[in-house]
Amino acid sequence: MTSSSEPRAAVPSPDDATRPADPVDPVARARSHGRTARAALDPRDREAATRSVVTRLSELAELGGRESASVPGRVAISVAVRDELDVTGVAAVVRDRGGEVWLPAVVGDSLVFREWRDGDRLVPGRFGIPEPPDDGRDTLDAAGLAVVVVPCVAVDARGTRVGSGFGYYDRALADGSDAGPTRPRRPVVVAAAFEVQVVGELPVRAWDVPADVVVTERRTILTRRR
Repeated sequence: MTSSSEPRAAVPSPDDATRPADPVDPVARARSHGRTARAALDPRDREAATRSVVTRLSELAELGGRESASVPGRVAISVAVRDELDVTGVAAVVRDRGGEVWLPAVVGDSLVFREWRDGDRLVPGRFGIPEPPDDGRDTLDAAGLAVVVVPCVAVDARGTRVGSGFGYYDRALADGSDAGPTRPRRPVVVAAAFEVQVVGELPVRAWDVPADVVVTERRTILTRRR
């Protein structure tokens, strides 16, 4: 729901796309570029790129790929809206490898996660984005997850993300960013994007939580932030 800004995925506002970009602000420029480039993708190119990203995600050791001997654990992804990158194809892979798939849900001003079980009927969330029903199932914060595949509007090769501008993911991930004897280490953060959304170096702001891995249809970048 970004690192230089925030959560694309989890919660774009209905009027978010109408906000004019500040021509001076590099984050606003990156957000405008990412949206425009993403929307301009040819449908066939988009479909091929989506398949490639899902394949690359499936190959990550953290998701049980590359002959990993461990199961993926709890992996959070998000459901695409509008012209966003759809990574839900990796859900079946995670489940087949013995892991659990979780989806974000906005509760108040916070981003939490609920398990997405095979066969679940998703319901519209606060911003109309599909999420698992609030039917008494467990709700986790990000610290309870092994991997979070975060959406983004733009991202640089260092893992700094730009999202929709609301900061849900940054706030959620920040809760586990300062690991210590009594605090769990935050999950591995993977930014998934189309290659056209990758931009030059972005400024890092105080609240940004960078991605540990950036995955596009063309490359997998280990940012070595952990």
